[in-house]
Amino acid sequence: EMLSDMKRLTPLLRAIEENCQDKVVFESGTGTGVLSIMAARAGARVVFCSEIDPAIAAFAKENIANSGCADRITLIEGSTLDVTLADLGGRRPEVLVAENLSTWQVTEPQNQVMNYLRTNLAQPGAVAIPAVSMNYLQLAQAEYTFFDTVTLPCHFFEFSGIRNARQLSKPTLFTEFDYNTLSDTSVDKTITVTAWTGGTVNALRLTSPIHYSAGNEFDWSDSLMPPVVVPLVNSVNVKAGDQLTVSVRYDTNTRWEDVRCEIAPR
Repeated sequence: EMLSDMKRLTPLLRAIEENCQDKVVFESGTGTGVLSIMAARAGARVVFCSEIDPAIAAFAKENIANSGCADRITLIEGSTLDVTLADLGGRRPEVLVAENLSTWQVTEPQNQVMNYLRTNLAQPGAVAIPAVSMNYLQLAQAEYTFFDTVTLPCHFFEFSGIRNARQLSKPTLFTEFDYNTLSDTSVDKTITVTAWTGGTVNALRLTSPIHYSAGNEFDWSDSLMPPVVVPLVNSVNVKAGDQLTVSVRYDTNTRWEDVRCEIAPR
């Protein structure tokens, strides 16, 4: 899936080309091994990578063996969170690559993985790829009734072909995770959002533009990090200019069903 999604792959490859030459690199969750291979081809001195799924790791092994870079890539089978400095031969990574990405980091361990790498393995000042995730929300009006008979108020992804929610406010920054520092893994925050048009707010629309490197951004594709529309327990009718307080509570690396979103007139 990733290999055929150039919108998703291109900014990653650009960041790798810009940052990996003559560096010690660690990639978390290598999958097919493509990013580790590209880091080696970009001139990395050595690349370490981890893969927890044995079946996927078998593909990575074969791809690495056929890459012409096998002498500079070491695959570690198991969880990144179990990797020790001894597994890396005492070599501290200078570049951290992790594409454990999901919208708002809800269903993937991006924050936990990057925190572990930076705390336990990386050199001080190691470069993170991606560098920053910017999490935005919008007031939204979603249609949860289908064919005039079926009602299904649940979260949904705005993939191509899906009926999108009506956007009732501009995107408002909620949290920003800078992976060059340690990131929170629990979120409990309230902000004020202003409606830009009238309607019924019954959902929030969540997006996570990614900053990979200077001038190198990614918003979403049909294989990664689409906008997610999350239903609210209550709904509020608004007109343009109305302000609402929006509260969101969740842990990263969890389920969308466990994300708690509330709104109230200010």
